[in-house]
Amino acid sequence: MKSTFRGWDEVASHLEEMASSSPPSAAPLNDGQRASLRAIAARIASNGIVVADEVGMGKSRIAAYVANAVTRSGGRCVVLIPPGLGFQWQAEFRACGTDVPPVIRSLKGYYDAWDEAEDDTKTMVPWFRESVVMVSHRFSDWRLGSNPHPWRWWLLPEVYAVARQLTEGRLPRFYRDANDYADQARVQRVVTAARSMTQAVPRSPGHPARRLLQELLEVRWPEPLDPQRYGRNDVLRKLLENVVGLGMGVFDLIIVDEAHKSRDDESGLSRVLDNIVLKGNESRRIALTATPIELDVAQWGSTLKRIAVRSDQMEIITTATEHYAEAIRHLRLGWRASLELRSKYVDASREFQRALSPYLIRRDKREDEDVLRFACVSRLPIHDYRRQQEIAVEFDGLSPAWRQAVCAAEALSLTAGAAIDGRTRRLRLTIGNGHGIASVIDENLHDAEDDRKQDAFEASQSELDPKTEAPITDRTAWWMDTLRRAFPNDRELLFEHPAILAAVKYIEHQTEIGEKVLVFGRFTRPLRALVSLLNARQMLLRVGKGEAWPQRKVHGDRNGIYGDSEWPAVLAAHHQLSSPVDLDTLDDVLAERYRRDTELRAKMRDAVIPRIRAGLPEATNNSTKYEAILRVVELQSQQAADNPDDDDRQLTLLARAITANIDSTDASDAEIASAFIALVNAAGDQDDADDDHLDDEAARDAWQGLEEHLGEGYTNRQGGYARLMYGETKPQARRMMQLAFNRSNSFPRVLVTQSLVGREGLNLHESCRIVVLLHPEWNPGVVEQQIGRVDRVNCRWARELNRAIAEGKTGADLPRIEIRPVIFRGTYDEHNWKVLQERWDDLRAQLHGEAIPARLRAGEDDEGRMILEQIAQSRPEFSPLKREHGDPQ
Repeated sequence: MKSTFRGWDEVASHLEEMASSSPPSAAPLNDGQRASLRAIAARIASNGIVVADEVGMGKSRIAAYVANAVTRSGGRCVVLIPPGLGFQWQAEFRACGTDVPPVIRSLKGYYDAWDEAEDDTKTMVPWFRESVVMVSHRFSDWRLGSNPHPWRWWLLPEVYAVARQLTEGRLPRFYRDANDYADQARVQRVVTAARSMTQAVPRSPGHPARRLLQELLEVRWPEPLDPQRYGRNDVLRKLLENVVGLGMGVFDLIIVDEAHKSRDDESGLSRVLDNIVLKGNESRRIALTATPIELDVAQWGSTLKRIAVRSDQMEIITTATEHYAEAIRHLRLGWRASLELRSKYVDASREFQRALSPYLIRRDKREDEDVLRFACVSRLPIHDYRRQQEIAVEFDGLSPAWRQAVCAAEALSLTAGAAIDGRTRRLRLTIGNGHGIASVIDENLHDAEDDRKQDAFEASQSELDPKTEAPITDRTAWWMDTLRRAFPNDRELLFEHPAILAAVKYIEHQTEIGEKVLVFGRFTRPLRALVSLLNARQMLLRVGKGEAWPQRKVHGDRNGIYGDSEWPAVLAAHHQLSSPVDLDTLDDVLAERYRRDTELRAKMRDAVIPRIRAGLPEATNNSTKYEAILRVVELQSQQAADNPDDDDRQLTLLARAITANIDSTDASDAEIASAFIALVNAAGDQDDADDDHLDDEAARDAWQGLEEHLGEGYTNRQGGYARLMYGETKPQARRMMQLAFNRSNSFPRVLVTQSLVGREGLNLHESCRIVVLLHPEWNPGVVEQQIGRVDRVNCRWARELNRAIAEGKTGADLPRIEIRPVIFRGTYDEHNWKVLQERWDDLRAQLHGEAIPARLRAGEDDEGRMILEQIAQSRPEFSPLKREHGDPQ
């Protein structure tokens, strides 16, 4: 634990060297990333930095290079990451020439570093000896209830006892009598960890680890022996967190990924950052976030707190951000006529830039080569590479029942807030997306379990206090009853929901012309209805045309309503399409066509392992791991009963998944092997380091995990044209969907994603450029994250753009990234969207310097455009590349 860090001047020197010429073996850097490294080099000795580049511009690569410079200077780095992103960070570190251990996600994983080696080939490496450590945002979510298991809290008394013995030569009183847990294996690991970390603490009184031990010895003994004293807000809980941090060692650089998340001081991320991570005397922080603010300028404070900006500096920043926001509000009201307002904006912009420049680096799409190429060829404003156009639901087109429902909901929106209970509040805010309607008509239709994560998030973000419930008034009750009476006994009303039908119409048109569509929503019932309806309609359309469909029957009871029955969606789709398909014989038709494909499936099944094995040498430099898994598949296939109709197990599942993840019918052996490797990696525990050498047991576990997820994703239920990803979807299943969605010719063609799950951490850009917002959000930062799933480097849009330019297309004929919110015209839903757009304008002003939004610039004459250009030249600039080149600020 001895610190050998040689200081930030040496780090800056390494960063300058990397920016000038990155090592040949390391991942390449673009000009913007090189400029960012130079900007960090110039500032890191003085303070922490927020890297706020837009989504998909390579923030993590910049951070990995900085971490590399710190370790080369003898320092240590910790990276705090959201759950499930460990594999991406490991890949970035490897690309920069640094190997990192698995992510610390739980106390069990933490203590694994002190596990006794089972054989001589394994080496026990405590965390405090690692140069780079990765920790989950949720690491501090420990279960320390009224009677916690001893190993969860015993580290504090054990470290106290060891420290007392080292300093005074004796153990504290009552310690031996209290240690009744010594025979428990997990407690033994705690004892090993306590001795290891305590004995490694330097004796220097100024060392942070030594100061922590001295603080610990001031605790009143024997209080640490009481398991009831470790509640979430108890003093001993904070000390326990500190001691756990002692085992990780002292860090010189702290990187916080997705730093906008969990802004509250008592959030899991804040506890990890403030209580667990042990900072060096000259430690620095780098916060990564594409949305440092989301709703208002006050959030600059919580973001800058992540990098430990001092209170006196924060006062200057707060004043500057407020002045800038006020100047923008006034400018929008009179930018054309008032020179005074424009002058005040210029002054506020300069103040804003001066205050934030020491701490903020932000590159945006104005530096992206493809975006610049679009603006040059199209002669349109640079941000018009994104096209925002509503999928409108018109009131005049609604059925009488839906008109009644919408009118009732609008009446509820005018009911006094104090008289509305929590359920009706949710109805008022979500009438347009179907969740509210379903829960009011029949509370049993609300998927409380599936929606629990989204509901919890909604509650945490709500501007309404759920504790201020009041009795429902007669007026409110009457309108709620009117809403219920609009759909008497109609349990499948969501299949006829106007917003869902409008989304279906648009989605089907896009997939017919070869596009894939990413849909975001908030609640599972309408999302499930959308997925079921899309699959049912697509099945009937293809059966009607005599085309293949990868499903051999309609599952469930035709007269069933609940459960997993597909028939309600099929019946609704049959009615909507006026389909000529005979439902009485549909199962027979599906089964016959499925049998026709048996020979082709059998051919692929029989050849899959030999072809994978033949292609592995070309597909990977190290095939040992994948060979081990192939041997397990072969053995289990040989042992299984010979059943040609078993289309959901073993080789058939594997063959089907590989076929779905290759883009050509004549794929090479190497392409097939690459698809197999991608499936194995997607289904594996991606937060753990890659293990290139698997023993028989590990290989069996790897295949069992892969087979489980293949069974979920590649059986013949619903065909898979549309898939749902929601709060309870396992991380491995999410990665399997991501893998398939990114293949241009494979199912799913439509990925329907719950907002909380899909808006961060998933790259869905390789085959998709269209985002449908079924349930538009209130938070523009959330919408930016959603769009960022497809607006990334090397995305489908960029490839289509370059192809279109090569074909001589210009202007409106150029492809764009399409953003399509589903909006009920003339309702509270439309008001919600307008509020979001206004907040979005404020966000762009803060993050892009776009003082006058595009919707207020349309149709300007030459004089107006000249004034707008002058305003644009005065915007604050935080891009290191533009400032290097001396662009106007």
